[in-house]
Amino acid sequence: MVEASRHPNIELRTYCEIKDIKGSAGQYKVTIEHKPTYVDWDKCTGCGRCMEKCPVLVPNEFNYGLGTRKAINIIHPNAVPKKAYIDMDACIKCKQCQKNCLADAINYDMEPWYEEIEVGAIVIATGYETYDIEKHGDFGYGKYYNVLTQIELERLISPTGPTGGHLKRISDGKRPKRIAMIQCVGSRDVKTNAYCSGGVCCLVAMKNAQLLIQEYDDIEVSIFYIDIRTTSKEEEEYYARIRGEFPQIRFIKGKVAEVREDPETHNLIVRSEDVISGKIISQEFDMVVLSTAMVPHPKSKQIMDLLGLDKAPSGFFKEIHTCLNPVETKASGIYIGGACRNPMAVPYTVSTARAAAAMAIDFVSAGKFRLELINPVIDESLCIGCGTCERNCSFNAIKIGDDGIAHLNEIACKGCGVCASSCPVKAISFRYYRDEQLLNEIDAIIL
Repeated sequence: MVEASRHPNIELRTYCEIKDIKGSAGQYKVTIEHKPTYVDWDKCTGCGRCMEKCPVLVPNEFNYGLGTRKAINIIHPNAVPKKAYIDMDACIKCKQCQKNCLADAINYDMEPWYEEIEVGAIVIATGYETYDIEKHGDFGYGKYYNVLTQIELERLISPTGPTGGHLKRISDGKRPKRIAMIQCVGSRDVKTNAYCSGGVCCLVAMKNAQLLIQEYDDIEVSIFYIDIRTTSKEEEEYYARIRGEFPQIRFIKGKVAEVREDPETHNLIVRSEDVISGKIISQEFDMVVLSTAMVPHPKSKQIMDLLGLDKAPSGFFKEIHTCLNPVETKASGIYIGGACRNPMAVPYTVSTARAAAAMAIDFVSAGKFRLELINPVIDESLCIGCGTCERNCSFNAIKIGDDGIAHLNEIACKGCGVCASSCPVKAISFRYYRDEQLLNEIDAIIL
């Protein structure tokens, strides 16, 4: 990120949100809302003095509520730019930060401001969100202290996490020795999400289990799984190495039926099936870690609506063709990369992001747009402005103007012919395929 921020051809716009996108390929007009940070980033040095003096503590979102942060905060240790911002929903206006800021960077009078930029192509890389397990309450999450998700476990064992990298139970601060990991939580289930999260959950569970075993000699990890999905040769080799080199990591094939808590010790009793032995087993653990599904980012639907893009049945962005056009959308000049397309691990995220970036660069650097000549032609004398063509166009290429007549965006049009076939007054025809032309060709053949 630091390297990207210093690149002469890259402009970073952070702490902002896209409000509107208009235009077509080669000339998209993007309206951006810059949210107030209440800190002048041109002056802020990121020293952290303001955070030391702030008296307000609120749950730390970056650590998923495991720990606290101040009302004035740098969102995480590796943030780019590494500048502070004030959370006005938590701020009590004591102005301790302003009094102690040596750079005089605090400005409580900041307001949101907007800018419009013109771009030739758009790459969508909104990523994913984790399955909202708290909403569904699966396996006692949100009810039992020591039931966590994989991403919360990662924050616990991270050196920059709330415990400084030391693994501790939430209930009593003790280090757990028996840990259960439950796979496919919120995925591979028609009641939640029917799809698999691309094997990411399997790899994350194995990686975290390995980190725990290497750090603590007396820890045992049991991974409850339906299937271990390691699709590439490197992933399969990693899986084989985990099973072969770490006897402390047990793989139990079977679904977990329930997780109950011992109210005195806060230990967790996991009841599950063991498909290999054909038995129902019940085991006690100090901590349970849930491998939750990857789901579409909440803002994905908003962007789809803005750009008129299609949504896959899973809710992710839909590409033109999974094999032939994996990063292209139905709108010219708009590309998708990473986990916004579907759940995928880091190597595939990087490769699709590079492909999307290369496609966008190739598109804008060409300087010309290749246009198919077989496009609709609108006879304005016949058009009644009913809007049937606009409603049926999948590419948002035809609109009813202020004059009550349909107008075509030839760059966005793909020449599918739906508008012409749906027009009730036959006001739309295709170049080189007009009825008169076809009838004359038939006459010539017959005569």
